[in-house]
Amino acid sequence: MIPAVDVSPLDCAGPNACEIVSIYTGIFWIAMAVLVIVGGLLIYAALRFRRRDEREPAQVHGNTRLELVWTLIPVVIVSFVFIRTTLRMDYVRNGPPPAMTVKVVGVQFAWLYTYPDSRVKSDTLVIPTGEPIQLQVTSHDVLHSFWAPRLGGQIYAIPGQMNHGWLQADRPGFYYGECNELCGVGHFSMQVKVQAMTPSAYQAWYTQRLQQASGAGAPPPGGGPATATRVTGVAAAKTVGETDEFKFVPTGTSVKVGDVVQWVNQGSSAHNVTFDNTQVPTSDTMNGGDKYEVKFAKPGTYHYTCTFHTAFNMQGTVTVTP
Repeated sequence: MIPAVDVSPLDCAGPNACEIVSIYTGIFWIAMAVLVIVGGLLIYAALRFRRRDEREPAQVHGNTRLELVWTLIPVVIVSFVFIRTTLRMDYVRNGPPPAMTVKVVGVQFAWLYTYPDSRVKSDTLVIPTGEPIQLQVTSHDVLHSFWAPRLGGQIYAIPGQMNHGWLQADRPGFYYGECNELCGVGHFSMQVKVQAMTPSAYQAWYTQRLQQASGAGAPPPGGGPATATRVTGVAAAKTVGETDEFKFVPTGTSVKVGDVVQWVNQGSSAHNVTFDNTQVPTSDTMNGGDKYEVKFAKPGTYHYTCTFHTAFNMQGTVTVTP
């Protein structure tokens, strides 16, 4: 049996989400008290003053004291909720000074995270525990909404507009969410995934991603030459197209060691090329007309996907022979 994933905002795992829960809990119990009192009075009045015979009951044409009470009580309740919420709005939205700022871009149907130096990018938001992380959120195409319920509130991703928010994870682990705006046929697959690591583990991950961003994949075990490298302006032995039908064309490609494979975005949807083998470098987001080229130095079969469109089975393979 697949274990359930906890995405309940009530099970908060960071100070931003816990502050939201605190505000929500107070308002919830006030609302419950109002429900019980008002509902109880309605039931009491319906039973106590129900019609028993044909006589007309005494007519009451006003009670100033009662009218003041039922006016002032709602005013006091609403004022308390307003003040309680307003005093914490800045904290929930802006938070403490951030340890770093990550740019978040929504793309049909995935999220792309770019770290401060713009070289490290990921389709999973990886953060160190115990540190506030500011998010600058926008959209590449249509309206999206970023929300990791256990870590913070939702942030709208709007094309041409940069919104911000923040989150913090107090414990290592994976935290999940979902795009909270209907954004197209693949909306169901647009998952938010946050991985919180200890600061030392995060630094190791970040260093490895910096190495990959330099144009080579992860170093082979035991050292030796790189499995593949990213190149630019080199004649390609084979070209693979990326289409708006969420397909790589062709899906299978064969080349020899030393050959270059080029991927070209032939449509308007954003794509990327991500290899299962981390020794092969991953592309950045590819918009219409963008190209990505990789030179393979070792034989083998290399499987890759577009992580934006995994729900549509957008994948392919490169077979490299000696």
